[in-house]
Amino acid sequence: MKRLDRLRPPHALLAMVTLLLAGCGDDPQQILDEMGQAYRAADRYSDDARVTVRQTQGESSTEQTYPYRVAFVRPDRIRVEAYDARVVTDGTTLYAAVGTVPGQVLSEPVVTPLTLDQIFSDDALRSTLTEGEAGCPTQLPLLLADDTLALIVAESDAPPRIVGKEQVDGHDCTHLEITKPDGVLGLWIDRTSKLLRRMRVPTAAYADGLSREAGAPVGIAVEVEFTDASFEAEVPAEAFAFEVPAAAAMVTRLEPLDRPQPLHPRVGTKADLPTLATVDGEPLTRESIGDATLVLDFFFEGCGPAARSLPQVAAGIADFVADYARTHRGAQPAVRHVAVSLDPDDEPLPDIRKKLAEFGGVGTLARDPQGVSPQALGLESFPATVIVARDGRIADVIVGDHSRIRADIIETLAAVERDTDTKPLVRARHERRLREYRRDLDRAAGGGRRLPEQVIAPRRQPVRFKLEHAWRAAGVALPGNVVCLDEAHGAAEPRIVALDGWRTVVELDAKGVERSRHELDLPADAGVGFLRTALGHDGSRWWLAGRRGGQHVFVFDDAWRLHTTYPASGGPAHDGISDAELGDLDGDGAPEIVVGYTGTAGVEAAAITGRRLWHDRVATPVLGIAMGAPLAGATSREVLAFTENGRIVRVVAEPATQAASAPTSEPPIVAVASGPVADAGGWAILGIASERNGRQQAVGIDPSTVARSWQLPLGDGVHRDGPIEPVAWADLLGTPRRQWLIAAPDGSVTVAWADGRVVDRYQHGKPLVGIGGYRYGQRGHVVLATREGLEAFFVTDVALD
Repeated sequence: MKRLDRLRPPHALLAMVTLLLAGCGDDPQQILDEMGQAYRAADRYSDDARVTVRQTQGESSTEQTYPYRVAFVRPDRIRVEAYDARVVTDGTTLYAAVGTVPGQVLSEPVVTPLTLDQIFSDDALRSTLTEGEAGCPTQLPLLLADDTLALIVAESDAPPRIVGKEQVDGHDCTHLEITKPDGVLGLWIDRTSKLLRRMRVPTAAYADGLSREAGAPVGIAVEVEFTDASFEAEVPAEAFAFEVPAAAAMVTRLEPLDRPQPLHPRVGTKADLPTLATVDGEPLTRESIGDATLVLDFFFEGCGPAARSLPQVAAGIADFVADYARTHRGAQPAVRHVAVSLDPDDEPLPDIRKKLAEFGGVGTLARDPQGVSPQALGLESFPATVIVARDGRIADVIVGDHSRIRADIIETLAAVERDTDTKPLVRARHERRLREYRRDLDRAAGGGRRLPEQVIAPRRQPVRFKLEHAWRAAGVALPGNVVCLDEAHGAAEPRIVALDGWRTVVELDAKGVERSRHELDLPADAGVGFLRTALGHDGSRWWLAGRRGGQHVFVFDDAWRLHTTYPASGGPAHDGISDAELGDLDGDGAPEIVVGYTGTAGVEAAAITGRRLWHDRVATPVLGIAMGAPLAGATSREVLAFTENGRIVRVVAEPATQAASAPTSEPPIVAVASGPVADAGGWAILGIASERNGRQQAVGIDPSTVARSWQLPLGDGVHRDGPIEPVAWADLLGTPRRQWLIAAPDGSVTVAWADGRVVDRYQHGKPLVGIGGYRYGQRGHVVLATREGLEAFFVTDVALD
């Protein structure tokens, strides 16, 4: 469908809310009342909702689908996946990310009970959620707002009417219509549960706008299916865990990709300021200011961005003064800070003082109702900050608001204090940020293209072998990462170890019988999403558990007793762990811990006791970690780190032996696995490369050159049912070479050799959250985890070339 960014769909939050209420009964108004009451009284809610947009023009038509999902547990836990936005609150913190602001995750405390105002407090998040094709996710105001029904009725041109009774996904519903200024809102409300099952959004005004743009009639239909909507279904705790994307920065405000401000033409020129006076009558002239550096903040009452820029300016000045005093034996630099109100004469002074305080601004207050001074300084937009050096030259001009104003103020004031020409400094700053901006645009994959919906292909058997159902683990309610051990992995008897939720590990035997269950000894706010394992020198098995975006990994012995927390609890917070491994790095037979970080911390190695062995910051930010084979002629084992810019860095304890691939335009590798999959048990490494638009491919990594050696396209999309370790290896076929097992977002499973040749590919028909394989009784077994359960299939009728 052609997206017109300039043409906003006619349904924002108010109109959205309108969409909310439609019910099932004989009195339309009563139906709406009952529906609103049902949502507001519900302790929990969940769905798998999707928006479908159909557009027609002449003989051609297009159809696109976007997520519109909500899971909610009152009073303060919610998960929203809508359009290009993802919002999660875990009861204490709200996390959010939107595709048009790549590399940033919003993080802010939650005030109980959760409200719409909290969810929509960030500008970028609010616009993403409310300006999509179906507007704000209807579930949100239904669950969180008390005035939803009143807003809907107030917007309508006539009382709601009942069209008829229809079934939606097997549920008896009443079809209601409400005539709105921009078309007819259709609502299908469950007659029993009062749940909204389907919604048709008014699109008349939207279609008119599209038609004017196209110069020909354009038809558009926007419909939401609230699939699996329920007030009763249990919502698993992990639904409210937010996995921070690799290399993302945690921010208190999402900053869209705005082109950085260029060097202002007045920087380096004489200020030529007209006479200003403070509200107390003090004239502000070069003579009255003396040799002080002058900082002018221009604002007005309705200037929303000033609430973000003014506090940064004040903080920057305060930091500069404190730093100067610390390095100059208590001496104070001469800096004069003046906040200049551009409000008209009839704006009462107390109101201006109040607004300045609300904005968080400080400094001496002055007024310029005619805007003479900004005209003299060449300012056309606000808020704006101008720094005038002691010699009367303009040292810097900062227009608008962004997160680095504070640092810019400090940098410019320090340069002025050193009598340094600031023009080269400001020009270099712009050029640096322009490079960052272009990099972020590249990361956004063409300007904020939405992640594709996870489309699951119909179930289909493989061609070169058959799969027969072996067992299902009925006791595993919330399957996750799966680790399968057999003789090839050093296990005497096959073992299947799987996560059940985020804090429980279940062990099964080769027939799927549950042998043990372990509640992990974790901090109350911790959970795990992946498992790693390695053998010790005495044959004992160790386990590592962690979560992408988490603060720690946890090491357990084979009885699942907690042995080590790394990094140790109580240490400083970091940007989050991206991946971790467990393996013998120094040849002494004891495994070591290797951790990669999403920020600038790089890669760390630690003993099994938690004592840090070495730390390398060359590879940053890290997306994945893989263990290599032992280095030739040495007892140490290499570690490969996969970075955000596509590099592959060989990291070892001795920096002199380090090697890395060059930065590449290839998509970064976001998941990686290694093992003895090549001929004669040779070491092989496989990564999953993912583009911003959801296109995925398996990539072979040459262990000797750390270069990409082959590529294999996979099903497109993004795994949305939970965190998944998408690659495992096993001996499924009883051949001298083992095979890779690769889970793709479309529910497909690819079985491949170490050189990238495909053995077979088939469709499981469900979204996967775990994959593994083992050999038992002369048969290979494929173990698959979905949100519906954990089950295994044995391989028969193998017919290889």
